[in-house]
Amino acid sequence: MGEFEFSQFNNQSFITDFKEDFVRELLIAPLLKALGFHLRDKENPKALEMTLSQKITSPTILGSNEKITLTRFPDYVLYVDSKPHCVLDAKAPKVKIDPKSKAERQAFYYAINPEIKAPFYALCNGISFTLFQTSTQTLLKNFSCEELFAHNFENEHFTLLKQYLSTPLESLKQTLTQDAKMPKKPDSWYLSRELPRAILKPQKRAKARYFGCTAYFTRQSWDIVTQNIKNFTDKGDVVLDPFGGSGVTAIEAMMHGRLGIHTDLNPLSIFMTKALSVQVDLSALYDLSEEILKEFANLKPKNEKEAKALLKGAKYYPNALDSEFGKVATQKEQDSTLWIPKDALLPKGSDVDCVLQLFSKRQLAELAILRKLIFKHTTPSGSKEARIHKRNLRYSLMLAFYNMLTVCNLTYHISKHKGLTNKAGDSGIFRYYRHRIAKNPTFVDIAESFRGKINRVLKGKRELESAPSDGFYQSYFYPLKRVIKDFSGAMISQREDIEKIDSILDKTNGEKIFQADATNLKEIESLSIDFIYTDPPYGAKIPYLDLSTMWNVWLDLSVDLTLKEKECIEKGSLEKSREEYHALMIASLKEMYRVLKWNRWLAFVFQHQDPQLWQILVEEAQKIGFEYVGSIRQKNGQTTFKKRQFKAFVLSGQLIIYFKKVQNPKTLAKESLGGDITALVLNHAEALIARDDGATMEEIHAEITIKGLELGFLHELGEDYTDLRPLINSNFDLDETNGKYHIKKGQKFKSHAIPLELRTKYFLLSYLRGAKRQNKKAYFDDICLEIIPLLKNGVSPSEALIKEVLDQIAIANKDTGEWRLKDKKGTQGSLFDS
Repeated sequence: MGEFEFSQFNNQSFITDFKEDFVRELLIAPLLKALGFHLRDKENPKALEMTLSQKITSPTILGSNEKITLTRFPDYVLYVDSKPHCVLDAKAPKVKIDPKSKAERQAFYYAINPEIKAPFYALCNGISFTLFQTSTQTLLKNFSCEELFAHNFENEHFTLLKQYLSTPLESLKQTLTQDAKMPKKPDSWYLSRELPRAILKPQKRAKARYFGCTAYFTRQSWDIVTQNIKNFTDKGDVVLDPFGGSGVTAIEAMMHGRLGIHTDLNPLSIFMTKALSVQVDLSALYDLSEEILKEFANLKPKNEKEAKALLKGAKYYPNALDSEFGKVATQKEQDSTLWIPKDALLPKGSDVDCVLQLFSKRQLAELAILRKLIFKHTTPSGSKEARIHKRNLRYSLMLAFYNMLTVCNLTYHISKHKGLTNKAGDSGIFRYYRHRIAKNPTFVDIAESFRGKINRVLKGKRELESAPSDGFYQSYFYPLKRVIKDFSGAMISQREDIEKIDSILDKTNGEKIFQADATNLKEIESLSIDFIYTDPPYGAKIPYLDLSTMWNVWLDLSVDLTLKEKECIEKGSLEKSREEYHALMIASLKEMYRVLKWNRWLAFVFQHQDPQLWQILVEEAQKIGFEYVGSIRQKNGQTTFKKRQFKAFVLSGQLIIYFKKVQNPKTLAKESLGGDITALVLNHAEALIARDDGATMEEIHAEITIKGLELGFLHELGEDYTDLRPLINSNFDLDETNGKYHIKKGQKFKSHAIPLELRTKYFLLSYLRGAKRQNKKAYFDDICLEIIPLLKNGVSPSEALIKEVLDQIAIANKDTGEWRLKDKKGTQGSLFDS
């Protein structure tokens, strides 16, 4: 504050002697500068402007036709986008500025004057800053000046005032409406959140907005995502998914009154999420689709010969859906030439070399004609509203088109089992995760397929429209402030300088869904996100960019070498090493930590068959500053083809790893026992229980006595614990059938000194015996997902070690992948014998 200190506020001489001029010079002037206001210059207008002592020549007329001639003029008139926005008057500290006061009435008369007509008026007397809404003459907020100026304007009170005074009125109306409904929860509420319970039967296919609308290689079940969003956030909070995929996180956030931000490196992910989200007249969409199909029926080739003839003049030229995705062809090019995709190379291991070889000549010609008709009927023209309407129709039609591509290519085939036909069929790309040409491809009718996909899109969009009044579209159009930096275009390649922040431009749908690099989220402000839920890529499982090639070329979305270099995968077309993959994943965790607010949560989905990766991610997250809270095992709906192929070793379920970003993270160093006698007792009891697979109280007491003699703590033990039973009972589970104590269910070992193989064996035995008691089957992925979190302390076992220990104590059924404990003779028992 310079010369002025707010500690003087309670000083009576301050209230008596401080003058109005001092309020203007020492308080309001630096405040307006911090808000970004400049003196008005009509020849060089700026977004935020102000005038000083603006002269008013017209009288103010009240409702009763009473005229008030103003003899004084407002100290400041603030302008936003050249429109009067707020009248601001300075007063001395001794002057009252509350509602119905003389000063408040004077400011109100300024605001309603026909030469100003400002929607807000405000007063500042050095103690308070009161802000009023002109239309209702109501007090919106009474700010304490001491709080407003705190920490050099870096505080929530200043941020809120800035939102009021620098946001265009139409955008602010939405802000005021939503903020009024959504008082923010305190940090203590977020910190006290408990981990959600696993959903036993996820309903992955239950929502039309995903099933049949956004075909992608992986997708989180919407109900799991919704449960997490509701658990960790309040309405109005900002939710981010930096590995957005099919868009479930952002869409579910907006379905429930949160503000969802979707980013992904794959342009296909950005397109499908935008296309599903855009608001469109559903009747107009249906009618236009039928009009296009009628025209298509007259233009499509009747046979392969006609198709070849049509393709002779076809060629590729840059023609993206809209300028936010790339370069759009001229109307002349689109009218005169049949567009076909760029014949891009397919990744190694594909059955064919290039994209166009994935289609028969007839399929290629029909798809090219249908795409051309979609573009023709959705060419933007007219007013801004009309252009947006056409663009949204194009996105919606192309969403159906992209979904149709999945079944209109040579990898698609309908499987037959025992003479029965599975009408759903299989696409080689989704089933085998490679471009595999079917031995007997199924050729579907393109027109009927497109009509079916349009119906899917209509159902999905109806779900968005049917959300509560504070649901999807209220959040979708809600302007974001101090969250996303200024840029235009959805693609990374279109961004140059994005250092400018806190734009007065509305941050609406386009800026909430954009391509970004999860290892460098430069588009997002630090400390701006309330919750992150993300399901990142895992190892060499799915090379997303490689497998998306067919769709990206048909949508004319660019994927170059720089994108592939940034992709967090192992292997892929660039043959990335495991070390490169780990480095990229760690970099993404650092960015998530940066953008997340203090005292907020990160939910990180883990789906990998290598337990060491779990250990690496958790340890690296802790080094960055996250506090590990726990992991929940969660099924995610249907099993994949990969899981059905390799039942014993591919994980069908997932772990959701939970972290908190707290201002005082727990120490990252391993716990030190020091002279803590309690810890020594418990660690030795643990070691005995692990070694002997359980121990009685007598055995534990004998072990502790021996160790006490060996290590010299027997004397302290005698003083502190005359009876070990209460300590052991509170820290271990007693099996009353045999009198043996065991590690509590779900509890980790406290001691790091217990050999890793011994700890692994203990938990494997415990899990398999539990499966016996519950009469349930145990598969390799079940076992891994259960014990990985329990082996956090120290180094986690490798997949090979888990397999090695399992082989010692159990046998796997080669057909089903089920593991069973060996009997005493070393053979597989009839049930889970031990």
